[in-house]
Amino acid sequence: MFIKKFKHVLWPLLTVCSIFVVGTMQHCMAYGGELDELNGQLKQMEEAFLAQQKMMKQMETLALSQQEQIKDLKNRIDTMSEKPVTVAKEEIKENVKQEVENYLASDEAREMLGLGLPSAPHMEWRRTEADICDVSYTPDDSSYALHIGTSDDKYSLNIGGRLQMRYQFTDKDEDFGGADTQNIDVRRARVYMGGNIYSKMFHYYWAIDADSFNVSLRDFYIYWTPLKELNAKIGYFKVPFNRERLASSQRLLFQDRAIASETFDQDRDYGLDIYGKPFDGRIEYHAAIFQGAGENPAKRITGKDENLDNELMYVMSLRYNPLGKFNYYDGTDLGYSETLKATVGASVAFNGKEKDVKSDDADVIVGVADFGLRYRGFSWDSEYYMMTENPESNSGGDSIESDGFFTQAGYFVIPKKLEIAARYSMVDPDDDVSDDIQREYTAGVNYYFRGHRSKIQADFGTFITEQGSEQDKNENKFRLQYEIAF
Repeated sequence: MFIKKFKHVLWPLLTVCSIFVVGTMQHCMAYGGELDELNGQLKQMEEAFLAQQKMMKQMETLALSQQEQIKDLKNRIDTMSEKPVTVAKEEIKENVKQEVENYLASDEAREMLGLGLPSAPHMEWRRTEADICDVSYTPDDSSYALHIGTSDDKYSLNIGGRLQMRYQFTDKDEDFGGADTQNIDVRRARVYMGGNIYSKMFHYYWAIDADSFNVSLRDFYIYWTPLKELNAKIGYFKVPFNRERLASSQRLLFQDRAIASETFDQDRDYGLDIYGKPFDGRIEYHAAIFQGAGENPAKRITGKDENLDNELMYVMSLRYNPLGKFNYYDGTDLGYSETLKATVGASVAFNGKEKDVKSDDADVIVGVADFGLRYRGFSWDSEYYMMTENPESNSGGDSIESDGFFTQAGYFVIPKKLEIAARYSMVDPDDDVSDDIQREYTAGVNYYFRGHRSKIQADFGTFITEQGSEQDKNENKFRLQYEIAF
């Protein structure tokens, strides 16, 4: 009975104990697995920490290296002056300003704004060399301030002007009874008009001058420009002889031309000129015929342009630009040529003039050869002249040969702003006569506010004339001139 009861009590007790033991074992097994997992995680964290420590050491090394570089840069900055930084800022400001002005002066911007002005006439000194290489002899829109034209561009009227106000002090040689003088004068005052009629190829131009308040008609001509290689010009205009005369007085290196140029150039005349610039502007030629009366004071008084010897003047001219086209009719390198530019030319005039006066009893042949160079603000020009005067058979007398030259150079100390210049010129009126040579020594400085459209020029020149056995005659001139074009 006891055993039977014990079985009834013990069996459930054994069952409960068994369940407890099994649960305990399972719990211990589960606990052991979790412990292993934790140990694995701990190991991974330790490895990650070690890796981070290694990276931190590398970053610390890099930070120290960068700190040394920063210190080195600070030392370099401290040793540099602030002037180059200021110049750089000014250059950036000027470049941005130029870009804005160039856009506002473009045809697109002008059309949007409804302006009737020619494209950037005041910006001609900033245009590229390709844009300004033809401003000397064919349409020159850079000289105008106002433009009126039809929508088909067949008719146009351009108006412009310029003024040169000058102060001059002349120190004359007291040994020759000269008295010092000083003057304020209007050296040049011009108003000009030009444009095209009937088509884009048929142009006209005329100019009025009031130099020293003597008002007269300066130029008047028409010209036809169907091709760059072949053009025609007829009227009253500059004879295509020497390059310094063809250059506008607005674009001269000095305020006046050299004494050799003034002696031998052929100035203006009535005539016809056939000219062109073939081979992409590397060649320029002129074949011209003129009345030969010249622009002399007697003509202005009498109003007559008589051909005194009934013979016409013939001019042939040829020019070569070995390094490509450029604006060789500008006496400066205001355009700041980035590449070397050069020109060489020669001209001859039959039945020519001396000091723009034609002789009525001699056959005159005058020739010139010139050379020009431009590079990064540096300009150099030289011209050599030769003249032969052969008296006519019924007038008697001997032949007279004369020559002269000038060489001059300029350099922009501040590009497109401040320029210094020097010139030497010589004239020998008669090669058979000794001690009659005339010489010029001139130095100058120019400052450009808006290129050739607004500038101030100052120069000092010494002019010497040999008097044979007598003492040489000396004269000093100081000139200060402001020019504005509009």
